[in-house]
Amino acid sequence: METDSANPDPARQVADAAWYVVATKSRDEEVAKVNLERQGYLVFLPTISLQKRRRGHWTPVTEPLFPGYLFVSLVFGDDDPAPIRSTVGCVGLVRFGQTYTPVPSELMARLKAAVGKDTAAPAPFQSGDAVRLMSGPFVGLEAIYDMAKGEDRAQVLLEVLGRVQRLTVELDTLQK
Repeated sequence: METDSANPDPARQVADAAWYVVATKSRDEEVAKVNLERQGYLVFLPTISLQKRRRGHWTPVTEPLFPGYLFVSLVFGDDDPAPIRSTVGCVGLVRFGQTYTPVPSELMARLKAAVGKDTAAPAPFQSGDAVRLMSGPFVGLEAIYDMAKGEDRAQVLLEVLGRVQRLTVELDTLQK
């Protein structure tokens, strides 16, 4: 009985497989992941949740942890890596010279464990960060970020007439 190299036996795949890095086209990590999975490859695309400024507001976004790369599990000799090069969204397997180098299994285990945790997105500012006010009566002045005041507001320290004043402003009006 012949086995399809793109659809290996899952039990053998887990036991003998190693993880390899696949370079993807710019911002096509998700497209590459979907297309590799359609071909039967086991794919891992670690992502991270961040707060990014979009159209003047902080919004939560999910991005690849390693932009331009994802991981694929292969058993060389059983799996044919050649189709990966022609998969939509993929550039090819990362190699050093003529050798495909597997990612250490302990690193992959740590990545999978870290991605599985649902951690809160980091705050856009930390206490003590220098910020610039981008709107309002104090536009253009520099201040020191003190702390968050709810979800959409922040307290900053602003030096006015030689004295440090506490000022509560909309979080969207601050820029590093």
